[in-house]
Amino acid sequence: MNKKPLTLPVKLGYGLAETGITAVQLFTQIYLLKFYTDIVGLMPSLAGIALAISVLWDAVSDPLMGNISDRTNSKWGRRRPYILVGGIFLSLSILMLFSPPSLNTQAGKFAYLLFSYLLVNTAMTVISVPHIALGGELTFERDARTAIFGWRLFFSNVGMLIGMIVPAAILQSLGDENSKANIQSSRLQAGEVVSGVILISSMITFWATKGRDENSKSNLPNFAFFSSLKSVLSNRVFIPLLLAFVIATIGRTFNSAIALYYYEYRLGLKESEVVMNILLPFFLILMLSIGFWVWLSKKFGKKKPAFFGIFGLGLLTVIAYPLFPYGKLHPPLIVAVFGGIFAGSILIMDSILTDVVDYDEWKTGQKREGLYFGVWKMGVKFSQAVGIGLSGFLLDFIGFDPSSTSQSSEVGFRLAMIFGPGVGFFFILGSLIFLTFPLTDAKHMSIQKILLKRKGISQ
Repeated sequence: MNKKPLTLPVKLGYGLAETGITAVQLFTQIYLLKFYTDIVGLMPSLAGIALAISVLWDAVSDPLMGNISDRTNSKWGRRRPYILVGGIFLSLSILMLFSPPSLNTQAGKFAYLLFSYLLVNTAMTVISVPHIALGGELTFERDARTAIFGWRLFFSNVGMLIGMIVPAAILQSLGDENSKANIQSSRLQAGEVVSGVILISSMITFWATKGRDENSKSNLPNFAFFSSLKSVLSNRVFIPLLLAFVIATIGRTFNSAIALYYYEYRLGLKESEVVMNILLPFFLILMLSIGFWVWLSKKFGKKKPAFFGIFGLGLLTVIAYPLFPYGKLHPPLIVAVFGGIFAGSILIMDSILTDVVDYDEWKTGQKREGLYFGVWKMGVKFSQAVGIGLSGFLLDFIGFDPSSTSQSSEVGFRLAMIFGPGVGFFFILGSLIFLTFPLTDAKHMSIQKILLKRKGISQ
C-alpha cells in the first residue's frame, strides 16, 4: 500500500501527544517519591513498593494493549481511538495522584498511592503504546522514520520541561520553598497544568493523524497473543536491543528518583536552583542535540552513535557526581551540558526498534508493531519498577530520615554514590550489551527492499 507523503503538520501533530505523556512521566519520576515521603509522610520503602507495583502492572499491560490495538478495526483507525480515550483518562488520574486526602496511617497512605498510581499507569498504557506504534506506521522510509522519532523526542523534551519546571516555578512563586503547605499546593497546581497539557495534546494528535492510521484487517490469528509474545521474546535480534535499553532505563530511573534528594541533601541546593540552573539546561541541550544525532545516524548508521552516546553518558555520570563541591552550581551545570548532548542519542534506540519490526515482518509475514512496542514499553516499565523500588529501599538503607529537613554528611555521600557510580553503571552496562545487537544497516535495507516487493511497491 502506498503511503501519502508526510507533511510537516502531520509530523508535528503526531509528536505533540508525547508532550503530555512525558510531562506526566517526568512530573511523577522527579516529584512523586519525594512528595509522598516528605509531605504525605509515607515511609520511603513503602512508597517504593507502591510505585513499583503500579509500574509493574503498567509493564504487564503494555503488550496486552499493543496486541489489542493491533487487532482493532474502527472507523477512526487502529491506534487513534486509544490516543484520545487514554489522554482523557490520564488527565483525570494525574489530578487524583497529587491531591491525596488527609490520612493518618501508613496503610492508608500506602493504599491511596498504590490505587491512584495504578490508575495513572493504566491510562499511560492506553495512550502511549498505540501512540508509539503509530509512529512506526506513518512511513516505511528509514530516514523519515528517524525524523519522525526525532520530532517525537523533541516534543518529549518539551513535556520534560513542563513536568520539571512547572512544579518548581509554582513553588518558587509561593515563597518559602521549605514550607510543606507551599510544596503541597504547588504539586496540586502543577498537576492541574499537566492535566490540561495531556488533554489538549492528545486531542490534537488524534485530529492531526486522521487518515494516517492503518485500518486494515489484522492478519494475526485470534488465539495468537501468547504464542506471538513468545515469538517476540525469542527474536534474537530484538532481545539484545531490549535488554540494553531496559538496563540503561534502570539507571535513568535511579537518576530521576534520587535527583532532588541528591541536590538538596548532598549539594545543599534549593529545588528552584536545581531545576532552573541544572535540569533546564540539560534538557535544552538534549533538545538541541536531536538534529546532531539524526545526522550522525544517517552518516555512520545507527549502531555506533547509539553506543557511544550511552557509554559516554555512563562514564560521565560515574566520574562527575561524587566530586561536586557543596553549594556550587557551576560544576553540575557544566556536566549537565555534556550529559544533555550524550542523552540525545536515545532517539536512535526507538528508531532501531522500527527496524526490528521490519525484520520480524520479513521473517514471519505478520505486522506486529503494536506487540513489539508493547513489549518494548513493558521492558521500560519493568526497569522503572526495579529502579523506583530500589530507590525507596536504598533511602531507608542509607539512613535517610524523611521527617528531618537536614541529613548527615554520611547520608549525603551515600546519595552521591547512588546518583553517580550507581546510575552510571547501568548506562555503561547497557551500552556494552547493545554492542551485541546483530542487525546491520545494510541487512535492514535489504530487508526493506524485500518487503517492498512483497507489497508490490516500486522504489
